[in-house]
Amino acid sequence: MRVAVIGAGMAGLSAAHELLRLGADPVVFEAAELAGGKVGSAREQGYVTENGPHFFAGPLDALVAAAGLEGEVVNPQRPMTRWVHLGGRALKAPSMPLLARAGVFRALLEPLFARPPRDDQTLRDFLVSRFGRKAGGLAAAVMAAGVYAGDPEKLSARDAFPKLAMPGSILRGAFRKRERRPLWALRAGVGSLPEALAQRLGGRVRLSTPVTSLQPSWTVNGEAFDAVLLAAPASVVARLARPFAPRFADALGELVAWPVTLVHLGFPADALPRGFGAIDATGTLHATGTLLPSSMLPGRAPQGKALATAVCSAKHAALPDAPLLDGVLGDLRKLWGVARDPDYVRIVRHAEAIPQYAPGHAARVQNARALLAAFPRVETAGAAWDGVSVPDVAGSGAAAAARLMASSAGAARPRA
Repeated sequence: MRVAVIGAGMAGLSAAHELLRLGADPVVFEAAELAGGKVGSAREQGYVTENGPHFFAGPLDALVAAAGLEGEVVNPQRPMTRWVHLGGRALKAPSMPLLARAGVFRALLEPLFARPPRDDQTLRDFLVSRFGRKAGGLAAAVMAAGVYAGDPEKLSARDAFPKLAMPGSILRGAFRKRERRPLWALRAGVGSLPEALAQRLGGRVRLSTPVTSLQPSWTVNGEAFDAVLLAAPASVVARLARPFAPRFADALGELVAWPVTLVHLGFPADALPRGFGAIDATGTLHATGTLLPSSMLPGRAPQGKALATAVCSAKHAALPDAPLLDGVLGDLRKLWGVARDPDYVRIVRHAEAIPQYAPGHAARVQNARALLAAFPRVETAGAAWDGVSVPDVAGSGAAAAARLMASSAGAARPRA
């Protein structure tokens, strides 16, 4: 079966490898010059900087093996100190000053309020109901910033963080012994994974080839295929599908992604602290979060240098370069007293970076997929649908490929 995969991000690459494994003949269309979507790395002036995620949280064993990168896996090194910007100060987490500001004593009563989130409940409202205004508000701000670079008052507790819907006390669960998903990266940058996956696919990946025409059942840019797997961002899929599935395209318009801009800054090594990074819990800094990649991972900065990466979202992501850079340097002064000018700057912008799972997200996804089910031999995958972490996105692509093969093996679905 010849399958057109639209999008060579992690969902599309994972789908293509799974389709190959299952005996199909995939062809991947990608508008950009490079595969990987927002997972990409740049190597210049001795620095290794990322276009998006800096780490993988969770296993990608099959893809790493398919890429031949098993020996390139690296784990972050200590110290893994984290800071939370709160009350105008950068407080180490955990620390007594942070716990005092967080309302820890009310938070200890959380087991008494162990009720699952409602479908319409925001992350902030839910955590405040469980931990109290101070601790719940702080936890919501940190979780929203760390995963979605988003607003805890707009994210769904149940859909954005499914584990919060598990029965029982969150606090007790946190203290139970459980296997944690370790963070890991690749020696040459996380972008080396999609680079290697695309290379293994060879001529099946068509870079710099935007899809301008999609018609059921199925032609892509006038070329005939047996099936299609839509692994592009929701806005791209909506544009392509509108001529033949306008209701589906309208449903995709409700799956919103926020902009994110990354500001990479190189300094002399003694200008920055050693640690993981800081989260802004107040919304008063330009950066939602600031990472210290060269402190954690080998080869991220030249000898004698250090790298900081500011992750800016919402209104700050759209600022022009000069005021954005000034704002981020102001953040570094407030966080760690950094007074020097950087000797390296790289700015990476994504107009639609991270989908925001607002209350009702799962129902919107179910509705959109039901509308697409009227057409045979087509599936969807990616961050808008099944989780925003890279392992979630890759898993979404593999699962979509498996569904496509299973449905094609049986009777074709009837048209509506």
